[in-house]
Amino acid sequence: MIQDKLIKLKMNKAPGIDLVGSRMLSEISEEISYIVAELYNKSLTTGDVPRDWKLANITAVYKKSKKRAYLTIDRLI
Repeated sequence: MIQDKLIKLKMNKAPGIDLVGSRMLSEISEEISYIVAELYNKSLTTGDVPRDWKLANITAVYKKSKKRAYLTIDRLI
């Protein structure tokens, strides 16, 4: 099941914080699917989530809007 998910990853998505791209994960899915399954199962049974799994790069994207000129600061919150 995990191997199927790794193979179906979208190739046009940006890599995560570890800089491992979806193409690489897809290509080595057969080799790493067992290890990934073990990591998830251990996390579920112990209730512990590795700290690295909680990291993310988040970037805000501004969208232009004509309505913005009519908004005040108190309405944005």
